[in-house]
Amino acid sequence: MSLKDAARKIIIEDMFRPLHIRGEWKVLVVDSLGKKIISTCLKMKDILDNGITLIEDITVTRQPLTYLDAVYFMRPNQENIGNLKNDFGEPRDNPRLYKAAHVFFTEIISDELLVELAKSDMAPSVLTVKEVNLAFLPVEERVFSLDNPDAYKHYYGNEMTDQRLEELAEQLVTVCATLDDSPCPKVRTCNSNLECVRKLAKKVQEKLDKYREADLLTPSNRSQLIILDRGFDPVSPFLHDLTFQAMAFDLLSSASASSKIDPVKCTYTYSERGGSLDESKTEILLDSSNEVWRELRHLHISTCMQNVNKKAQALYNKYATIRGNQGATDVHEMKSMINKMPKYKKEEAVLTSFLRLAEDCMKAYSSGTVERAVKLEQDMATGYDSTGNKIEDNMRACVPVFVPQNNAPIFTPYQKLRVLILYVLNKKGLNKHLTKDTLSRLIAKADIQKEEKAVNNLISLGIDIFGTSDIPPRQDPPRKERDMSGLYETSRFTPVVMDIMEAVVHDRNLDANHYPFFSSDSQNSNDVEGGGIISLRGHGGMRQPVMGGRTTGPKLIIFVMGSIGYSEMRCAHQVSLTCSLLESQNFSQLLKLFFRLRGTVAVLYAA
Repeated sequence: MSLKDAARKIIIEDMFRPLHIRGEWKVLVVDSLGKKIISTCLKMKDILDNGITLIEDITVTRQPLTYLDAVYFMRPNQENIGNLKNDFGEPRDNPRLYKAAHVFFTEIISDELLVELAKSDMAPSVLTVKEVNLAFLPVEERVFSLDNPDAYKHYYGNEMTDQRLEELAEQLVTVCATLDDSPCPKVRTCNSNLECVRKLAKKVQEKLDKYREADLLTPSNRSQLIILDRGFDPVSPFLHDLTFQAMAFDLLSSASASSKIDPVKCTYTYSERGGSLDESKTEILLDSSNEVWRELRHLHISTCMQNVNKKAQALYNKYATIRGNQGATDVHEMKSMINKMPKYKKEEAVLTSFLRLAEDCMKAYSSGTVERAVKLEQDMATGYDSTGNKIEDNMRACVPVFVPQNNAPIFTPYQKLRVLILYVLNKKGLNKHLTKDTLSRLIAKADIQKEEKAVNNLISLGIDIFGTSDIPPRQDPPRKERDMSGLYETSRFTPVVMDIMEAVVHDRNLDANHYPFFSSDSQNSNDVEGGGIISLRGHGGMRQPVMGGRTTGPKLIIFVMGSIGYSEMRCAHQVSLTCSLLESQNFSQLLKLFFRLRGTVAVLYAA
């Protein structure tokens, strides 16, 4: 069972179904987070089938529906409790909106707020109060978001308060609760200049202990929660990744384009003919409910184009067979043919949409500056050119990006910034510090003076670009050696998170000096060996028990403070797939890998 399916099950079975009486309807009242969780996990049919006739926002003025009960799904904070009391005539001059209230909190409510609710005048109208421990967005099967748009300002701008850390820790623990697991927290200590990483890990550990004491979590010393700051791999978010999902969300998000990606709704919209204003547009949803999208999203764009064409050809052959039977006179044969036609038409429309999306990705890649930038980015990220020769300095190759050339495409300020940051990171990788004067001249040449602060802020990620600060020298673990044969020249760099995952899952040798357990009790546990998840083969080759449609074995949860990119999301799916293949060969554990996400790969994600 995926994370999204687990969240959906909680909403339906713990919230809606116990209240549902056939023939009776209720109103669902949500706050911002509750609304996003509902829209992420459920379809309209799920909502209607469980007796919900209307969804309302708790923060807006609403019409009274005093003949209906209301189901509240919201965070347990002062603002929401105040709005709840207002809905039931408190203060007394407020009109009562609903017949009764069934209140479901996304996480544990504080004793103070619970007492306030119990002592209020509207208490007799509250028929249900329950904490469902679901305070995150399950964006994909193995991806979650804590829905914090101001993540970078909080994490790296000295604006992280104790209250916000408490909220983040509680949200992280609800991920564990949804998975019914109690992992051992690990932190990235080497090179991290963020004290809030340790503070967050401490609060998570404390809350996990409380959940275990209250029997809300299954005790376990085998699963792991690794908390990272974005400085563990500052390169990946700035690279153009040429897999289908990454390209689509990176290159087709322009609102002025005739075909575009909406990163919030996760949709692709395009015009059938040329993009005239009076023609209708086609929209497809890009999420895990679409089987074709699940199959294609992590493929390199070249492989993706081949697969879509093969699928289209196979479908055409089936459709041609049906067309060949149009002369049939047998009534049953004609009925069978008619029944099949809508199915093929639907499949044809889906494949046509994805073929159009792939073509738009390739058009955006080859018609502008992206194609020229990608190879340069890979050279700077890996430190080697495509032939395997070490590169000492990329400045000569960067000049055409920063300074317009005759008849050459002009790079946008944003594209220049990405290349400049990769150049700065590459220089640091060569142990060659920049001077502020040199960087200022480069920025002036590129004509991106407004972005100078963004480059300087790399110091916040623990990267001493000038060699003059108090940040200690980076001592990153050595990268895993990989076979580069068969790789696309434009996809040579592997995100660091892949090394971490494979070290935990396959090799069981994650470096304890760089990624120690936060709690000494966890580190000394006999259930965890060599920094990895113990016994992926299971006990004596026996399969682990399965509960609720998912394995109950150890899990790996990785939380990155501030951002991840689509290439890092892809790593989670790829490593999980290898675990699934291992399981089919009598390996007992199916790894669950989850990340936090918001936004598109074109920017560093906000948590």
